[in-house]
Amino acid sequence: MTLKTLILFISFATSLFSCNSQNTSVKTLKPSDFEKGISQDNILLVDVRTPKEYAEKRILNSNNVNINDAHFEKQMNQLDKSKPLYLYCLVGARSGKAAEWAVKNGFKEVYNLEGGITAWMGEKKPVEVSTTEAKTEGLNFDDYLNHIKASDKLVLVDFNAVWCGPCKILKPIVQKYAKKNSAQVDLFEIDVDKNPEVANTMNIRSIPLLLLYRDGKEVWRNKGLIDENELAGKLNQFLM
Repeated sequence: MTLKTLILFISFATSLFSCNSQNTSVKTLKPSDFEKGISQDNILLVDVRTPKEYAEKRILNSNNVNINDAHFEKQMNQLDKSKPLYLYCLVGARSGKAAEWAVKNGFKEVYNLEGGITAWMGEKKPVEVSTTEAKTEGLNFDDYLNHIKASDKLVLVDFNAVWCGPCKILKPIVQKYAKKNSAQVDLFEIDVDKNPEVANTMNIRSIPLLLLYRDGKEVWRNKGLIDENELAGKLNQFLM
């Protein structure tokens, strides 16, 4: 190796090391430090939970970009990567993954809330709470599909009507199961009379009807009554 080649090699290695040493890394902040950070101007505050979670309660002035949505990367890439990025979720796991992605994709400053909004509320930090419930009447088919796809849990849909006797028997059974498994299952109750477009588009001719979705795809259905033990037996196989 000639002296000139050696000098060029050393110069290249030094340059490479210098670039690597300047790489952004994720900074995990406790709620008090996170609060100070987001109080500054020209920052990005992003909630990476599902739209349903975000709608229920969120940190004031945050924007929702669901990490489990197919368009997550596209939406994130539309943000100003030169601004400090503050991320949070329920307990910190999903936002941690989002933070790692952000670092690899050009964001200059990335911060993750340790313990998520759970820790934030545990320290009595302010949150914004929705005053209206999620829309469950007058849905069009796109509304229905968006609700199904928005959740990162299993979605159990109960098609019913107020005049349907079997529906009234099944309703408390389904609600009990969904409440017991709320960490993994979202219950979506649809009155077919109040949502005729959805019922007609899906060609629903018999109720009660239960549908189970995973990642937006139907994985199980049941027409008519089903008792508590049978329901649990059928659905537990889909729990992770």
